[in-house]
Amino acid sequence: MSLPILVTQEKWQALEDQWRARMAELSIDEVMRALDLAGSKKRLSRCLALAQEHAKLLEAGDRQGDAARILGAALVAGGSPSELASDLMRLADEAWSEESWYAPFVKLTGLAEGAPDLRLPWKSFRKLITFQKGTLVNHPGGWGVGEVLKVDPPAAELTVRFFNGRQDVFPMHAAVEIFDPLSEEDLRAQMYRDSEGLKKRAKKEPLDVMRSILLVHNGKATTAAIRNALMQIGVEGSAWSAWWRKARKQAEVSEWFEVHGTPQKSVVHLLLEAKDPAVALKRILMRTGNLAEIQAKVREVFVGTPDPVLVVVGLEQLELRAADEMEPLQDRLAAWLLLRSERGESPEAMVPTLLEVIAAPEPTDPAEPPEIWKLFQALPTVKDQERAVDILPELFGEDWLYAVVPHLQHCANGQVRPLIDRIASAGLEAQLLEHYDGLLARPRRAPALLVQLAAMFEKGEEMEGFPTPAQRAQALLNLANHLREGRRGNPHLTRVSTKLTDVLTKGDDPLLRRLLSKADAGALRSANLTVQRGADSEIDHLVTDISLNFDRHFFAGQTGYFWESNAIWTTKRGLEKRSSELRELREVKIPENQEAIGRAASFGDLSENSEWEAAMEEQRNLTSRAMAMEEELRSADLIEEAALPEGKICPGAKVGYMETVSGEEFSIIILGPWDEDTWKGTQVVSYRAPLADGLLGHSVGAKAEVELPSGILEVKVLSIETPDLET
Repeated sequence: MSLPILVTQEKWQALEDQWRARMAELSIDEVMRALDLAGSKKRLSRCLALAQEHAKLLEAGDRQGDAARILGAALVAGGSPSELASDLMRLADEAWSEESWYAPFVKLTGLAEGAPDLRLPWKSFRKLITFQKGTLVNHPGGWGVGEVLKVDPPAAELTVRFFNGRQDVFPMHAAVEIFDPLSEEDLRAQMYRDSEGLKKRAKKEPLDVMRSILLVHNGKATTAAIRNALMQIGVEGSAWSAWWRKARKQAEVSEWFEVHGTPQKSVVHLLLEAKDPAVALKRILMRTGNLAEIQAKVREVFVGTPDPVLVVVGLEQLELRAADEMEPLQDRLAAWLLLRSERGESPEAMVPTLLEVIAAPEPTDPAEPPEIWKLFQALPTVKDQERAVDILPELFGEDWLYAVVPHLQHCANGQVRPLIDRIASAGLEAQLLEHYDGLLARPRRAPALLVQLAAMFEKGEEMEGFPTPAQRAQALLNLANHLREGRRGNPHLTRVSTKLTDVLTKGDDPLLRRLLSKADAGALRSANLTVQRGADSEIDHLVTDISLNFDRHFFAGQTGYFWESNAIWTTKRGLEKRSSELRELREVKIPENQEAIGRAASFGDLSENSEWEAAMEEQRNLTSRAMAMEEELRSADLIEEAALPEGKICPGAKVGYMETVSGEEFSIIILGPWDEDTWKGTQVVSYRAPLADGLLGHSVGAKAEVELPSGILEVKVLSIETPDLET
């Protein structure tokens, strides 16, 4: 047990028992912290006799210095000078009078028995004697954590090297005022010693780091205090949020921690004695506001290797709350399904309640799902929806598949795959084909079902009575466009969208290529128009490739030139260069900036920390730039794969031209904004630059007026070549 924690909790009898029992082995720093806390609470009287007894024990063991430190701490905490000063000065003289630093320190601090008040001199003296080689100190004014390299008592100077490598010499009278000694338990000290090791430990063992924070805060810390401690070692933003979620969850079920309040405003206590995790979990669940929150906490019990005792407690509390008819039915059903999954049998109230839902009148609109299917759709997680498949035989009887098939389009996303597998295994593929045929005409009605059926049935072949392969491709592309527009913030649609992209584009012979293999120009134009409205880049690139294989000049015949689209046109080399720049940004510059933030944070006092402000501004700039580059790369197209219009100046063309006023001739090659400055000795100009922009679309012999920042330039096109950019 920790004496400071006992003082914090004002458990005075336990403090006395522990202090007496451990007096011979107690850390002096622990005792001093306990006395400081007792002084701040104006309760030194509860500790003074113990402090004096402890000092006598230490003196008897020839530890006069430690005895003096305890009496000094008691004096500073409010002890009577007349009662303590004489013994304090005697012990100090016996312990340190022969040390070379003792006389200079006494003179510097004014520590003398006849002083009017020994409290301030002793506080300064106590701090000075902690300044030893290797001691870590913190400069609250912005320099952060440093290590004492040298102590020079005759010169009254202290040499300190800081985290950023800066080293300086400080007068000792100034050092006493500006430096705070750090214990090795302090995260700032651990950051100085091994920053990478601390970050790894924080990620792998969050409660170990939490314990360090709570010990520094005497066993009790708020969310704000914990966040500030993590911020000083570079864990902030999304990293802090992830760490806090994990640490708080572990602390709630840990035997050594107790958590009160909301995630935003918590108070975490370090316990003196291990608690019963089962009792703690039961108390947490009983305090939890609603069934959905209880189930979320119970699910956490099953993460990793679950404790069987905690599982029993969690399920019992879940069952109790699920019996409350005031809770939303979808949450009660989710709880019942989890109980059924763990216990192997349905809770008593589940089937009768669901049969009442099934008995509700059928909707008059066939597109509207019956109440039971609405309930399945409302289940909070995909796993809940999957579990709901297993209860269908209990609800619909032996022939449940025949009852379910007509409502397949109403099933929840998590039910799609297991239901399709069971229906197909029962030999009812014809019914599944009917659903597929109907959904091709209305692809938005049941996206998850349509994607799963496409993966099951599509072979790129003619299917009698079905739309043509090109029409089926168009339906799936329409769905891809719909999903891209609606998936933001919707994890269900995001999963379906990813699955559809994989179904259409993956494999040696992608489905989309098979469906469009015999498509005519009109069908391909429709496909391209759909993709232009919005689709994942894999689909976009594949449709472009299919169109170019159909006709190399496919896009040239359309309205406008290819470079007038929203795409960024570049060569393969330019694309590789830009991708490399993004990798360097993500893998080198941003991590370096995060280290700089950690170092700056360790300097303390963030309100006046210029290095912190600069590092945070750099973080915003780097993050914004990385996001912009990622968006650019998503919209990139290759000049090598474009359908170049014959006889026209376009990206990828080498152009010779003459300035008509001066008669000078020039040669340039027009490429993308990410390409190098020269190509095989020829100057490269981005097609987005004013010079190239004024030349694009012109033919040999044409005269053009190019609008440059310096004015209008009149030129005549002399030659146009299309070099092989891949050599």
